[in-house]
Amino acid sequence: MLSEPLTLLVLLAALTLEVFAPAFHYHQFGEATRMARDAGLSALFTCGSVFAVFVTIRAFRREIESGTLEMALSHPVSRVRFFLSKTLGACLAYLSFACVLASTALLTVEGAEIGGEIARRTGDIARIYGPCFAAGVAVMVLPLLIGAALNRFACCRFVLSAFVVALALSVASAAVAAVRDPSWAWRLAPAVLLVVFATFVLLSASAAFAVRFRANVAAAAVGLLVALSLPAVGNYYLADALSKGGSVPWSYVGLAALATASAVAFFLLLGVRLIEGRDVA
Repeated sequence: MLSEPLTLLVLLAALTLEVFAPAFHYHQFGEATRMARDAGLSALFTCGSVFAVFVTIRAFRREIESGTLEMALSHPVSRVRFFLSKTLGACLAYLSFACVLASTALLTVEGAEIGGEIARRTGDIARIYGPCFAAGVAVMVLPLLIGAALNRFACCRFVLSAFVVALALSVASAAVAAVRDPSWAWRLAPAVLLVVFATFVLLSASAAFAVRFRANVAAAAVGLLVALSLPAVGNYYLADALSKGGSVPWSYVGLAALATASAVAFFLLLGVRLIEGRDVA
């Protein structure tokens, strides 16, 4: 799933939003720290959802349309095991994708916070801290260069190599930022988890629909689900709760986790029923 070209395209689009949005001057586009926070959560929510939905659907449909499902079921592998294993793989791929975005978001928020401190001391306009901005750009550029080199000289898959490098660079950079000032890491964590919970629901629904419907129909069904559940989506995207030193209570995250578990369980059961009722030659 992480070798899909779509993965790299969506990742680069999300990182571009996260890294460059807070670099604009506050009097033109808003306060830098808020820009970094909102851009990070927005990229995680929108681009993460696109990745989870389309890559999951494509993974299932490829197995079904290529005949891999029939071959797997000819061995002692149950349909339920096949469905749950494939869905778990999609979840792990999404978590890796989300980890890159969340780590880069923490890096840019920390950079905007440092830039604001410098601006307050010097009287200059608010800006993102240079080393943090450079690290964010490196997360975008270096994986492409290293992935191309590994593909050329070691015959490694370009997209997968680039993704692994981006994951390593983003996590390492975020770890340094978190050690310097752990307050933003603790404040961002519950907001990030809420977005991840919401995406898990979409991912499980994508897996269930992909078992029965073709890719375009499954994607349309997930889109309809999102449209019908828009009032509930706002309960998972709480960027404004981080304004003015605020945070999302962990008790709220716990309640959201219970609601998410119920929704995911429903779609997993639906997927199990659909794959059990599927005719396989």
